[in-house]
Formats: sequence, C-alpha cells, structure tokens
Amino acid sequence: MSAVLTVNRLRELGEKQDVEAVLSALRRGLAAVEPFKLVAKHLRRRGKRLIVDGVEIDTGSVDDFLVLAAGKAAAPMASAVLHVLGDVPVRGVVAVPRESRVERPLPLEIFHAGHPTPDEDSVKAGQAFLEHAKKTSEKSFAIILISGGSSALAASPADGITLDDKKAVTKALMNAGASIHELNTVRKHLSSLKGGMLAKTLRCRAVSLILSDVVGDQLDVIGSGPTVPDPSTYQDALNILRKYRIQPPPNVLKRLEDGAAGAVAETPKPGDPAFTRVSNIIVGKNADAVKAAAAELKGKRYRVVALTSMLVGEARETAKLFASLARDIDRNHIPQKPPAAIVAGGETTVTVKGTGRGGRNQELVLATCILLKNFPNFVFASMGTDGVDGPTDAAGALCTGKTNQIADSTGLQPEKFLENNDAYNFFHQAGGLIKTGPTGTNVGDLTILVVTGKQTNPTTPSSHQKFG
Repeated sequence: MSAVLTVNRLRELGEKQDVEAVLSALRRGLAAVEPFKLVAKHLRRRGKRLIVDGVEIDTGSVDDFLVLAAGKAAAPMASAVLHVLGDVPVRGVVAVPRESRVERPLPLEIFHAGHPTPDEDSVKAGQAFLEHAKKTSEKSFAIILISGGSSALAASPADGITLDDKKAVTKALMNAGASIHELNTVRKHLSSLKGGMLAKTLRCRAVSLILSDVVGDQLDVIGSGPTVPDPSTYQDALNILRKYRIQPPPNVLKRLEDGAAGAVAETPKPGDPAFTRVSNIIVGKNADAVKAAAAELKGKRYRVVALTSMLVGEARETAKLFASLARDIDRNHIPQKPPAAIVAGGETTVTVKGTGRGGRNQELVLATCILLKNFPNFVFASMGTDGVDGPTDAAGALCTGKTNQIADSTGLQPEKFLENNDAYNFFHQAGGLIKTGPTGTNVGDLTILVVTGKQTNPTTPSSHQKFG
C-alpha cells in the first residue's frame, strides 16, 4: 500500500526529523496490513488445488465458486481471491463504502453502500448476500471476505425491523460511546445476516478470510460475525441499551424483549452443525500494524516500546496515559530513555456531548496536547488505519511541542475545542490534521508517541489535569 499521508501546516509544527519518523512509521504500519497481500499469503492455487492455510481443496470437484466480500477492504481482498483463482468462474457480491474506488474491474456485483450508518444500498447488498448463499449446494464452495465496516455495508434487517430502526439504534449507541463489541451485540440481534446467520444460510463448505478491526480480534464481533457462532443473547442486547439509557424504536424493543422471552429464535450458538462447514481465518490485525510501525522506528534509532494493540477507553481519558508516558520517559527514563518511541493500537471511544466535528483519534491527540502544554520535544499522532476518523475527511491528527505555542499565538483555546468535541476545527486552524483518504484497509487505530528527551521544567502542569 502506498497511502499518501498529508499534514496541514506541517512546517510550522517543528521537530522535523521526529515528525517525519512518525509519518514514516504510520506508512509502514499501513503497508503491513495491505489486504491484497494478506489474502494472497493465506490463499494459493497449485494446479487444480486451492490451498487455504495448508488445507487443500480440489477445484475440479467444485461446480460453483461463490465470493462474498463486505467491508472497507472488500475490493482488494476480492481482487486477491480472483487473482489466485485465475480462470475459475465465480459469482458473488462486493459491498464497499460509498466513497471507495474499485480500482480493478471485478466480475462480481458491486454495491457502494453507507458507513458507519447503513443505507438502502446496504440493505440491497445484504439481501444479495443471502440470495447468493441460498443458491449454494454441496457442489459449491464459498469464500467470505470480512473487514471493518461490513456490519453497516451489508445489512439485512430481521423481520419486523426497518432500516430506520437500525440506523437510529446504531447512531444512539455510537454517540453514547458504546464499544464495537456492544454495538455489534445489538446489531446481531436485529439482523438476518449477522451473528452466524450467513453460515446458517450457506449449504456448502466455506472459508471466511477476516481482516480484524476489533480490539482483541474476537471473531464473533468482527463484522458482527456472519460466519461465526454468536455467544451473545437478546438479553445481552437489552442490557447494553439499558446501560446507556437508550430508548430504542418500538420495533427494536419488541424484538429484543420477545427474543429474551424465547418467542424469537436466538442466533446460532457454538455447536450448531452449520459451523462444521466453515473455517474462519484472521489474515491481518492491529498487532501487525503496531509491530511494523515499531520496526520502522527502531530502524531510525529510537528506543521503541510496542505498548499494546488493545488500547481502549474514552479518548480524553486515554490521553492521560500518553501524557504520563511522555513525562516519565523524559524525567525517569521509564519505560525507555530518550530518544524513545511508544507504539500502540486499538480503538478508543468518544462520548459526544458537544456540537463540533472530530473523531476518536483527533480527540485523543487534542486531549494529550493539552496535557503536554509547556512540554517540548515530543511528537504524538493517532490515526484510523482506514483513513477515516469520525464524520470528517481526516484520518487523525498529529501534535508537537509547537502546537500549543501556535494555539497561544493565534488565540485558540484548545480546552474549549475539546469540550465541544471539535478537535477537527482545532487542528484545521493550528495544523496537524492527518489526511490519507480511504486506505482500502482497516485494522483499528495506530498511535505513536516520540520523545527526544531534552529536559523539561519540573513545574509544568501534571498529566492528571482534569478536562471540563
């Protein structure tokens, strides 16, 4: 992958060498999760044999190859499968975000659909998935390709549930700061496709190649697990809505309550015979991007700690961790002495209370920047590997020791921007917005802190500062 990363007002942010090192590490992280290459590693063809992670399939015994792909990486993943299959005839569906370009012509039905909120084209894609699955037989073989965003891009509301119902619940949960695990638990119980229902519909052997955008790589959560047993229940979904004090549309509440009472069949659980025909394989994940970014920084002579690929929590609270790390590296050489780099991945959340623009990565960087006021000689960046951070055209943001100086000199008040969930407009004015456009992959977020270690004033504000 050769995503082009741009940063507005880059020259004014200073720390040129460190900024370039961080951007180089972000690029290396993205390259490590390039979907075409990842699929090709796990899928090979040798004559009439198709080899999937060491398991051989005789293509001569298959009369019907089905490819179903959904997600932000659906197009390159499907391209890789078609490249491997070569002259083997295939049928199927590809569902991608509306703004995505399908660079290679695909002999499959393509839907450009809504994300993160499903739309009518998402429903058409979901229905096409199920229609193709119903046409399979024992002579068929299905290759399912799942990546981040597939829950919204291929949607099939359950009986009695409308698209507007799903949209309302999705939006309410996202604005409340629900995790992807919680969001997908609810979505699985409002769908005839997710939560193992696609596997239940297929009448053939299948392999599901999965690019994980979920912290912890839990198979039943990635894309709401269309080919995976669902351990969650209708009662779990109800509990999540109650936790966030969300009053769902009447149709949603009725289905979940009927399901919890046993009046509606549960999603298929572990042990269901449908899953004996399906293999689920993770081909790429956030840890791959973290390791690659760390390796890039090591090559540039930083002392590197690959901290975690499971970073979670409210973005502005997680900022306290990185601010504390910056100060500890500088003062106490913990966990490394300068020049040091911390690399992390995962997915934070934002509870939206303001009316501004932003995303979880931009909010994390802004909150960290505030906590590091008067702390020089650092670079901190965080971005979504899909190139999209919240409802903005930015992938994330970057700040340096100069960012607060720019804010002070121009009258910007970062605390007010944070309070209004308006990180995008802060970095638009102060500089630091990272833009890539859609990258064609999605493994969650990548976060990098670099500290060069010139001693700071010990009286600078503590990283335990409270946000208003």
